[in-house]
Amino acid sequence: MDRLNNKKVYLYGDERYIRDFCYVFDTIEPCAFIDDKENEFASSWEIVNREPRDKIFVIICKYDETKAESNLEKAGFIRNYNYAAAATFFVELDFPIKKIARERKLYIWGTGSDSHKFFHDYIEKNREVEVYGCIDSDKDKVGKTFFHTPVIEPEKVLGLKNIFIIIASRKYYWEIRKLLLEKGKKQDIDFVSYLEINTNASWMLRETIYDIPRLSYVCPKPFKVAELKPEGRLLVCGGMKSFWQKDVPLYYSDMDHVWHSKVMKVLRLSFINGTYSFCNPRNCCYLEESGEQEADINELHIAGSYSKEQLVHISRKESHEKTDIFNRENYQLHEEEHPKTIQCGWDETCNLQCPSCRKSIYTVDAEKRKELMEFSHRVKYEMLLPYAERLKVAGLGETFASSVYMDLIYDREVADKVKNLGIISNGALFTNEKFDRLASLWKKINVFISMDGARKKTAENLRTGIRFEQWQKNMEYLGQMRQEGKIQLLAFNFVVQRSNYTEMSEFVQMCLEYHADYIKFSKLFNWGNYTANEFKNISMFDENNEMLEELAETVSDKIFTRPEVHLFRWIEW
Repeated sequence: MDRLNNKKVYLYGDERYIRDFCYVFDTIEPCAFIDDKENEFASSWEIVNREPRDKIFVIICKYDETKAESNLEKAGFIRNYNYAAAATFFVELDFPIKKIARERKLYIWGTGSDSHKFFHDYIEKNREVEVYGCIDSDKDKVGKTFFHTPVIEPEKVLGLKNIFIIIASRKYYWEIRKLLLEKGKKQDIDFVSYLEINTNASWMLRETIYDIPRLSYVCPKPFKVAELKPEGRLLVCGGMKSFWQKDVPLYYSDMDHVWHSKVMKVLRLSFINGTYSFCNPRNCCYLEESGEQEADINELHIAGSYSKEQLVHISRKESHEKTDIFNRENYQLHEEEHPKTIQCGWDETCNLQCPSCRKSIYTVDAEKRKELMEFSHRVKYEMLLPYAERLKVAGLGETFASSVYMDLIYDREVADKVKNLGIISNGALFTNEKFDRLASLWKKINVFISMDGARKKTAENLRTGIRFEQWQKNMEYLGQMRQEGKIQLLAFNFVVQRSNYTEMSEFVQMCLEYHADYIKFSKLFNWGNYTANEFKNISMFDENNEMLEELAETVSDKIFTRPEVHLFRWIEW
């Protein structure tokens, strides 16, 4: 941003592009928005002619910059001196490691698998980033080389001046960080995790700015929900594209740093401008299940007043300008200071082996459990106790099969402060005793139970390892607790597939007996456990996402019109 110092800034271009740019680069304070013609949003760009050239800087915010550059060149503007394309600023969102490498000597701490990956994925592809040495405490490695770089013991580096350290070790990150802080080093000023260098915020911004709007509403999750996954990754939900799942590691940074990071800022922009560039409809129940249906106005977080006719999917073929009318007020939205809901999904331990989910029962080993407990402890004191209003467990694994999850939900300090608990469970281990203990701690409890059959044979086939009679006994008690008001909301989910779709009406009847508030039917997703042909044979939807005839006939029963039933429709609980 140095080139903007002491200059008046004008943004010249298309309205949506300007709004996108301003949302992310919110420290820039433009004097005016200009365009080739006067309109209610922008003044004529001729306004800049009244200013001395050396006192102004014009940023071009256009999808096609050619005409704008020509106009400015004819008017005597000089590229990079008093005008530039907005895209040239995107790189400033990334950690400035290349700039640091030009000014200071760069050292990488670690010679293990993480460091190896960092050298291979980044250093070798960015030759201008020169590494002077690798730091390691292992005496057997000191004096040798790693990627043709000398390995040096910490004591010989920490006393040096004008250095910058990249920590390339997840296992020892906190130990190294503590040592560096004790030596007077400052995070992001003198050292950083290698993971922060690969966040690619500039690439993400380019993706969403040049994308086409798809939806006319704003999903609220990235503004108030943090879903925490294995290895400390922060997601706003499980429907993000795979690259995103590697980008915001909480193990290596504090919540404030991550929640208000540039990566999160760009992610939120993709919801605000309607592009949803980083969402994968096949992994997002809401986007997949809403399809081309008219959106339910009561389920959406609307920024501005829109008619039901406007709350529909927008064709990708429409122009940027044509879709601007849907988004203008959305840009006033900003994230909560801290996430209000924390969803825990970092322990894959589960008591069941469901064919659609995993091929075997999985339990973390002792070393991994210790690591997860340490992370859970950080979540408790850095996020839950200071800020959260709701805890949801779990988005991965089974709540009552995980000692890590149970350590949180049965923590009196957490329950006293947070008060609102959401439990996601397969129900097999959710006994009377476990619920009674929860009820003695938590002020408000919502429960979401997953089950894919209404008959013993089907349930035990699709939920391998479950005892259906015990499950029914557990549900009867939860139903009684719902009737007594000790559970505020009781919901059930049934994943529809060829082997169980004929039991859908029976499932509704069964859940009504348990006093269910919501009975949700979901499409089967292929999480990688099926070949394409296998999935085609068990899915009840065709390649065009349309119900197969036999499923359509099944759901024509009037029982599916009951208000508790949600057919392939997202519910917020």
